[in-house]
Amino acid sequence: MKQRAARLASVQDGSPRGSLRIVRTRAEAKTVPQSPRTAGPHRAGDKGEGIEVQEEELGHITAQRMYRMRCECGRPWFELELPRLVKCPKCHRLNLVSL
Repeated sequence: MKQRAARLASVQDGSPRGSLRIVRTRAEAKTVPQSPRTAGPHRAGDKGEGIEVQEEELGHITAQRMYRMRCECGRPWFELELPRLVKCPKCHRLNLVSL
């Protein structure tokens, strides 16, 4: 189990032992000549396969958390904050809030 944990740690750290690399098959190695300038997965002007990247303007969203309260008398309502004590709007009883 300790060896497995060490391997997982090396993968998560990004160490060379845990890194991945692309290995060409024999058929690909014979048909595609590699020169020092064009070697690697990113070649200038290559429009064949790959990931298409687009830039867009980023917007902003405001989120609110809403809590649904329910008194013992059966009356439900919503609160935006989570209070410790709350008064029921129907029976006017003071209640302790629990999750």
